[in-house]
Formats: sequence, C-alpha cells, structure tokens
Amino acid sequence: MSAMIGHYVRVQEASALLGVSPATIRWYSLQGWLPTYRVGRGQVAHRRFRYPDLQRVAVRTGRFLSEEPAWNRTVPITVEMAAQYLGLSARYLTETEAMVPGTVVSWEGLMALEQQVYPGPEEPWNGSDSLKEALPMMREQMMMNRDCGCRGGRKGPAPGGAESAGAAKAGWPLADLPSEGASLLALRRTKRHLDVQKADLEDQLAELERRIQAHPENHG
Repeated sequence: MSAMIGHYVRVQEASALLGVSPATIRWYSLQGWLPTYRVGRGQVAHRRFRYPDLQRVAVRTGRFLSEEPAWNRTVPITVEMAAQYLGLSARYLTETEAMVPGTVVSWEGLMALEQQVYPGPEEPWNGSDSLKEALPMMREQMMMNRDCGCRGGRKGPAPGGAESAGAAKAGWPLADLPSEGASLLALRRTKRHLDVQKADLEDQLAELERRIQAHPENHG
C-alpha cells in the first residue's frame, strides 16, 4: 500500500485528479454523479469520494484517470496503511479509537473498519435548494478561472499577501459551530468532525514541510 492516493480521496485530491475546481466536484456530487461519503454524521461531516466513482465520472466527462493502485490484501495492515486507504489520518483513527496504535489488522478487518467509518453514501440532492446553492459557486469559479487564467480555480494571493474573499468560497462551506443552547451530543459531534479537519490539515502541513526541506533550492 505505497500509493499516496487512497481508496477514499479528499475533495482537494478529487479536484486535482479530475482537473476541475472543488466547486465542480461538489456539483458532480449534487447531481448524483459522484457518491459522497461522510466521516461520521451531520452537516459538518468531512466528505470523501471513492476512487472507482471518480473513474466513472472521468469516463462520463471525457477525462483520463489512471487505474486505482492495487492494494495488497495479503500483508498485515498497519494504522498508517488503513488511514491511507480510508483517506484519513492515522491520528484520527487512533484518537477516535477506531484502531489502537501499533496494532495491525487483516484485509477483512480493514473492510469491517471501512463499513464502520463509511456506512454508505449520502443521498444526492433532491430539490431546487441544492441546485440554487451549486450554480452560484460554479459561476463564481468560472469567473475566478477567467481572471487568473488557471484551470483548477486556484488563485494566487492578492496584493499584500492576503487571499481574495472569493477564493475562500470555492471549496466546501465552513462548518458553523452549534448555538449556545445546543445539546452535549451536538457539541461532541461537531468537535469530532472538526478534529477530522484538523488532522487533515496537520497531514498536509507535514507533507508541505517535507517538500520544503527536500526542495533543491534548500541545498544550493
């Protein structure tokens, strides 16, 4: 299991693999083209997409996407390997007690863990509200692409180093905190989902630091 991309991928990874913006990925999801899986439940749950589903979208939209890496089903699967397959971080799996640090599972154990983490895809949009939400995002993304001349909708920092206000709206909406009078269950659920996002960010920061340290300009 040495491939960097897992069986479940993040929205940013799906965007890069298909060469489209995060807003377009969300539109595919709302249309029912791309089944969406959530880590946990609730509106603030973190989304994941299965690699085979991305392949079907690639065929449907005339894009190329290589075959999913072959997963070795005969080797013991560590926490890190399970995290890679599930599109999560090892820290998240251990902090939620899905796996114990230092333990291994079989392929069958990983399949059982997959069912525990991702019981099934969420329902696609079934009303006009979702469509009304998606279309403005796509229009905004098209304008951003036109202004910056880029393909994926990723825009450089504005003068002075600040990100433009529009760029922050291109991805998934940020999670709102529960109201002051929310139940303890709602508070704990929101914290659990935000912990997923925190772990993802820490993984991305670690990868960026690795690339910075390995960059040729650091050794010139």
